[in-house]
Amino acid sequence: MNESNFLNDRVIKRTLTVINGRPAADAPRLKRLLLAQGELAQVYDDPEGIRYLAFVELRKDAIRGNHYHQVKDEVIYVIQGEILLVVEDIATRERASFPLMTGDLAVIPVRIAHGFRTIQAGQAVEWSTNRFDPGDICQYQLIP
Repeated sequence: MNESNFLNDRVIKRTLTVINGRPAADAPRLKRLLLAQGELAQVYDDPEGIRYLAFVELRKDAIRGNHYHQVKDEVIYVIQGEILLVVEDIATRERASFPLMTGDLAVIPVRIAHGFRTIQAGQAVEWSTNRFDPGDICQYQLIP
């Protein structure tokens, strides 16, 4: 699995390893298995439970996000398509942008503003170990 870090290692981008067929015993926990019956992407394996899960339709040129959270951390996994993710540390104003493509996931902690523009239509899932609270959405303009 390839991993890139942004904003002083606070935001993590992971490109999952693609394995054709059954994985070996020493395969990474998070991976994409290309099986005869179809792909199985193992995107979360952690002792802490998921308390929020959402499906995200990625429509070309659509913009989502432009906010940050005080409580809810987020992980987004691109099932298919491509987005340009823009992140900014609200304390330091350090900013980064990078593409997420099919098989990539990003870990976005609290107090990191985030927004994305869809480059290629597709689907994604978003999850968090924290529950969703609409009061925890703090608007923050990143992408006009």
